[in-house]
Amino acid sequence: MFSKKPPIEPDNDINPVDEPNDADDNVSSEPLTNDLSDVTPSAPKPPSKPSIISEGFEFVGTITSEGTLNIAGVVKGKISAKSVLIDVEGRVEGELSADLLMVKGKVIGEVKCQDLNVGPRASVDGTIAYQNINVQHGGKVTGKFTKN
Repeated sequence: MFSKKPPIEPDNDINPVDEPNDADDNVSSEPLTNDLSDVTPSAPKPPSKPSIISEGFEFVGTITSEGTLNIAGVVKGKISAKSVLIDVEGRVEGELSADLLMVKGKVIGEVKCQDLNVGPRASVDGTIAYQNINVQHGGKVTGKFTKN
C-alpha cells in the first residue's frame, strides 16, 4: 500500500548559480536609470487625513497645510490651508487664508477665503475677504467685509 519513492537524481541540464548561461547574453551591462520623463502621471492621491489642533492646546506660529485643518484649541499666528474648520471651542487670532473656512468658534484678525460659513454660535471679527458667505442664525460677524 505504501512504498518508498526512489531518490531524485539531479538534472545535469540545470546550471548552477555561479555559472553563466545563454540567457545572460541578452542582459545589458548598462546601469539602470530612473528617467520617468515619458511616464504619464498616475491618478491623484486620495485626500489626506486632517491636521488637528485639539482642545486645550495653544499653538503660536505659522501653520501651512495642503489639506484640512481642524482647530478645537487656540492658534495665534498665520494659517494657510485648503480647508479650515474652527470648532465651537476653537479660537484663531491672526491671519487666516483658506479656500473653505467653516467657523463654529471664534476668529479675530485678517481672513482671506473663497467660501465662509459662520455657524450659529460663531464669532468672526476683523478684515474679511470672501467670495461666498453664509451666516447661520445666531452667528456674529463684525469688521470690514470685502467680496472678492
